Amino acid sequence: MGTGEANIRVGTTDRERAVDALANHLAEGRLEVAEYEQRCGAATAARTRADLLALFDDLPAPHPVFDEPQAAEPPAPVAEQSDLLLDRPAPRRAKVAMGAFVGVAVAAVVAVAAITATWWALAPILVIGLLLVLFS
Repeated sequence: MGTGEANIRVGTTDRERAVDALANHLAEGRLEVAEYEQRCGAATAARTRADLLALFDDLPAPHPVFDEPQAAEPPAPVAEQSDLLLDRPAPRRAKVAMGAFVGVAVAAVVAVAAITATWWALAPILVIGLLLVLFS
C-alpha cells in the first residue's frame, strides 16, 4: 500500500472489519483479552488505513481488507401487511398517536368534569377538537 493510500480516512465498515479480524486472532489465541480490548479501542478510534494496519503489524492474516465491495443484502421478502404501529408510515403513526392522546385527554377531562361538576373543564377539549378539525 502506497503512502497516499495509507492516509485515506476509514469509515465504520473498515473499523468493523478490523475488529472482526482482531476477534479471529483472539479466538486463535494470538491475543489476550486485555490486548484485544486495547486494540479494538484503537480500531474504533482509527482515522486512517495506516492507523488500522498498525494494529496488525505483529499478526498474520487475516487483516482488514479495504475497498472490498460490500455484498448487497438480498431484498427482504414481501411479508404480509403488518398492522403494527411501528410498521406504519410516519404520517399514519402520527395520526394514530394524536388520536390516542386526544382520547386520553377527553377521558381525563370528562372524568374531572364529572367529579368536580365543573362544566367549563370541557373547554380545552373543545379547543383541541376544533384545532384538530381545522389542521388535519
